[in-house]
Amino acid sequence: MKFRVPEVVIGCLLTVAAFAVGMVFMPSARAGEPLLSWFTKDASGIFTSVQVVVATVQAALFFYQLRVIKLSLDDAKVASEAATRQARVAEDALAKIERPYGFVFNVSSLKIVRWEDWENGTVGVRLSVTYSVANYGKLPAVIEAMQVSLSVHAEPPAPVNYDHNHPPAISAVLVPGEPRNDLDEGLAWNDVELDDYEGAPPPPHFGGMRLFFWGFIRYRGTFTSGHTTRACWRYDERTRRFVEFNGGREYNSQT
Repeated sequence: MKFRVPEVVIGCLLTVAAFAVGMVFMPSARAGEPLLSWFTKDASGIFTSVQVVVATVQAALFFYQLRVIKLSLDDAKVASEAATRQARVAEDALAKIERPYGFVFNVSSLKIVRWEDWENGTVGVRLSVTYSVANYGKLPAVIEAMQVSLSVHAEPPAPVNYDHNHPPAISAVLVPGEPRNDLDEGLAWNDVELDDYEGAPPPPHFGGMRLFFWGFIRYRGTFTSGHTTRACWRYDERTRRFVEFNGGREYNSQT
């Protein structure tokens, strides 16, 4: 708190006024009499002295009062800021508890299947996985955007948008505890020789590249928005399963 200038000026004027009153009575002092004697022996001088003392004490009390007010306001400000911080912490905690939490999980092992296009007379091989999406928060989640891809690169490329006939696009609301299972994502990959008589197909070769599955979801809750979930896996040729890709928050994170 800063001192208020008008009140300081008034306090100073009181002191000046006390001297002015004394100056009015000063002509009654005897000629040649010392000023100190006039202040201590003459009635008007004594009155002026008393006024000066009173004005000085009043000014000192005034400044002391301002200091006490300043200290009390500082304490009140500290208490107010502490209460505001506590309220914000409580609000943030409530928002984190009472919100949806989307997950992409349960990625299956790699599947290699043959496909045929009877209309065009073409055949090929498709790599595919299934996965699950669920909301394990306390409030429903509304999916605003979802990107999923199965791709072969040196590093995970950005996933592409899902089709309009994708289940989360058809029904975008995920109620708490509701998993969407067996969602499919695939990639055409003809560098595999399938023999229907040899049983399980051989593992595919990616020419020094790696196979990635990456899912991204942006969703909102009833009272919150801007939530995202990123989940990225890489194919492990030794186990023929997908393991989490440890590439940082860019690939695996939740907000």
